[in-house]
Amino acid sequence: MSLTLPFALAEPAFAGSGNPEPAPACVAMYQSWRYTDAANNCADAVSVMVVYQDGATGLCYTLPAGAAATVGEGYLGQHGHPDHLAVCE
Repeated sequence: MSLTLPFALAEPAFAGSGNPEPAPACVAMYQSWRYTDAANNCADAVSVMVVYQDGATGLCYTLPAGAAATVGEGYLGQHGHPDHLAVCE
């Protein structure tokens, strides 16, 4: 007897639409082999997600003004190099 799971269960949940708007220039992205971090240098809170080079998008994170946080996988993750940060809808 074998157990077969639907393919959809194997995929992580991702936020966003097909062509999300880029994050404002006051939000900086830093990437390493393990993590992608974002720093909000804007005057207001911003909700951002990572857009990877393969087109996948990460989860949405809200960063208060002046905050920094890990927002996604690094370039050795499932989707390869992060391309840019985008605004969450």
